[in-house]
Amino acid sequence: MEVTFRKIKKEDMQHFKKWGKHEDPRFFQYNFGYDSQMEYDAWYYSKQRWIFRKVYGLFLDEQPVGFITLKHINYIKKTAELGIAVDPSQLNKGYGTKMLRMYLDYVFEHYPIEVMCLKVSHFNTRAQKSYSKVGFVEFAESYEPFEEQGYKDLVMDRFPDQFDMIEGTLYTRFIKMKIDKNTYLTARGE
Repeated sequence: MEVTFRKIKKEDMQHFKKWGKHEDPRFFQYNFGYDSQMEYDAWYYSKQRWIFRKVYGLFLDEQPVGFITLKHINYIKKTAELGIAVDPSQLNKGYGTKMLRMYLDYVFEHYPIEVMCLKVSHFNTRAQKSYSKVGFVEFAESYEPFEEQGYKDLVMDRFPDQFDMIEGTLYTRFIKMKIDKNTYLTARGE
């Protein structure tokens, strides 16, 4: 099986229909629940924002197993943020960590980025372990609205200790992590 990392193309969208589904409502926003090619195409175009946002994928025999979005690129401060998703049927197989390494290798070589940041929900310990393996370190915490508000009642019913409902909006804690280019390349032996 061939594993490749490359920029996602519009033609790849048809393959996301084969992704598994998260059963945990805290992760429903990562499910591809689209019914038409037009909806997949709209998702693709929402991720491609000229010079400020790019989306890359990890492919196993040309089937996408995950994607990372390069976003909030600040060319003056030389910083950016990443967002990552892995096919739920491919979790716990090391693909997230592999994709992070390939992504950081690529970004630090091809973009004038010196610091890569991310934000992860405090309850997403699987992702936190993957980020730490690659070299990300925690630098701050925040308390803010949860990304997915569509399932807030279900989330509150199942996970009341991890969320607060404030004036109809679901809030939770996030951990902010970062890695700088020099630290990453030194750890990689370059």
